[in-house]
Amino acid sequence: MRKLDGFVRNATSDWWADMLARRTGELVWIGELVADQVHIVHQAARPEDLVQDLRADGAIPWCACALGHAIVAGLDHASREALLALPASRLTGMTITDPAQLRHTLALARDRGYAVEAHGATLGDAGIAAPVFDPSRRVVAAVGIVGPAERLLSTQHQPDLVHAVCVTAQALSEETSSGGY
Repeated sequence: MRKLDGFVRNATSDWWADMLARRTGELVWIGELVADQVHIVHQAARPEDLVQDLRADGAIPWCACALGHAIVAGLDHASREALLALPASRLTGMTITDPAQLRHTLALARDRGYAVEAHGATLGDAGIAAPVFDPSRRVVAAVGIVGPAERLLSTQHQPDLVHAVCVTAQALSEETSSGGY
């Protein structure tokens, strides 16, 4: 069991991540914000992947991934602005680093209840993520899927993928709130 800032990663959270991977056929990450980086604390591989790219405890700049957008969008105004005041790390030419553009992206994620990102961390990849809340409704983590942009962003598949991610985030939030570990 690994205690995050208000989120406990355990067999139950791992089970939800594995179920999301099976349901969507995509790679699943659970991440937490540490300073200005999202640390990947759990990964569930796509069901047909024979080799897993275990980046558990890997870190990605918050601005370069859907997990980071989902977490930061749910922070209080002062915390969000403090992150926006820091120089943003660019991983690709498409990583959003402009504070005004990031504010717009975060507002959209906050309004939707989930974040969508494309090509920010790796060209060709996209992510869809939703925040995980503690009992006081404070964002403590995010869960999301990562995969080829043409698949995740297709109008045919995206609504079902978003729904699956949001249902999983809600379940993880309920587990966190109920102390069901």
